Amino acid sequence: MSEETGKGGVRSVQLAFDVLERVAGADGEIGVSELAAQLNTTKGSVFRHLKTLVERGYLSQNPQTSRYRLGIQAFVLGRVAASGIDLLSASTDAIRDLREELGLTVVLSALQGRRLVVVDTQLGKSSLEIGVRTGTELQLHCNAQGKVALAFSRQLNVEQVMTAGLAAITLHTVTDPKVLQHQVSEARRQGWAAAIEEETLGVSALAAPILGINAELIGTLALVATVQYISRDIHPDQVRALKTAALRASWNLGFKGEFLTD
Repeated sequence: MSEETGKGGVRSVQLAFDVLERVAGADGEIGVSELAAQLNTTKGSVFRHLKTLVERGYLSQNPQTSRYRLGIQAFVLGRVAASGIDLLSASTDAIRDLREELGLTVVLSALQGRRLVVVDTQLGKSSLEIGVRTGTELQLHCNAQGKVALAFSRQLNVEQVMTAGLAAITLHTVTDPKVLQHQVSEARRQGWAAAIEEETLGVSALAAPILGINAELIGTLALVATVQYISRDIHPDQVRALKTAALRASWNLGFKGEFLTD
């Protein structure tokens, strides 16, 4: 791709976002001519972007007036973003107290459709920093958060993960579908999951679900540390503290039940 083509592509993307934002900010529906005048560009250019945005579901066209308004996909995207913000605010105190109690790194992840994405990481008190970068999409079969998501989400199941393949990330990664299914069932029964050196050698994690009003999975809360602090002989106090913190966040999101089964 040439530099000019690249610049043109960037300008095209910028105009698409400009069009979307102008429609979102309009008082009711808006037409092609108004958009072109506001954006100081041609009606043809605006129309091409409108057509694409309608096809992708981000805008909707009124067949009677030929004017445009936001489409369902824009509302879905907004809800996903809002849910991430709500999850973060609902979990802030629980994350802080959990880190203070155990001194370990705490990782908050949000379920976005069928993706599990890290939205916050609070590093532990150890001189060796162990954390997960915000914005990271987590694989579902090789970490504690993913196993919890598979156990509690109505949108996910082991069969979907198996279709993509259970890649061996380390020597300890679970690649046997039957073993993974058993671990997911155990996570559902006990309200938490562990992954010991499955994604990174020397690093382990424990995770618990954060649930919403109808017991739907909103996200996960996890402790991440070296095997020195989270070993295969899992300490009950770590599990208790983690599940208590996750339950606090769940209650803030409207969950009314209990999942402290152990």
